[in-house]
Formats: sequence, structure tokens, C-alpha cells
Amino acid sequence: MSLETALRFEADRVTNPNLRKAFEAQVERIKYDEVMADRENVVRLEKNVNQRATWNEKLEESSWGKRIRSEADVIKAEMRMAAKAALSVRRVALKQLLEKEYEIWEKELSLKGKTFYKQRI
Repeated sequence: MSLETALRFEADRVTNPNLRKAFEAQVERIKYDEVMADRENVVRLEKNVNQRATWNEKLEESSWGKRIRSEADVIKAEMRMAAKAALSVRRVALKQLLEKEYEIWEKELSLKGKTFYKQRI
């Protein structure tokens, strides 16, 4: 913006030294305002970046907690299934043991000429 353009409505003569000083002061204020606007824009952008970073960190923390809870639930389910499997294996082993002992008792009784009582209907 030139001095003539800025002062064409304000003065008849451009050579007035007071108007020239006022124009230069106005130009300096405009430059300062532009610099301050740029700085404010940088601060605003950095604030947005920091807010996003904070949001991402909190999101990671909450997802980490959810992941730990879901893994704990999976572990509990696996432990329940393992307990059921161990119980069924123990039942089968106990059944086999009882059948073997029953056969041994039956042989011992047959050597003595005796047998187990079986009700016939």
C-alpha cells in the first residue's frame, strides 16, 4: 500500500510530515498485527496438535485397559474349560480304575467259589 493510496482521502498534500509519520506508524502497526496473527496461528496449530496427541495417548491407555480385561476374560474361560477337561479325564481314569478293581475282586471271589450278588428281575 503506497503513501498516496493511504492518504488520498486524508490529505490534500502528501508532503505533510505529520501525516507521513502517522502513515509509517500505521504501517508498523499493521506489520506487528500480522506478525502477532502468525504467532497466534502457530500457537493455535500447536495447541491442536497437543490436544490430538493427548487424545491419542488416552485412547491408547483405555484400549490397553480394555485389552487387558478381555484377555483376562479369555484366560478365565480357558481355565474353566481346562478344569472341565481335567474333571472329565479324572472321571474316565476313576471309572477305569473301578472296573479293574471290580475284575480283580471278581477273580478273587471266583477263586473262593463266591460271586457278587446280582438281582434278576
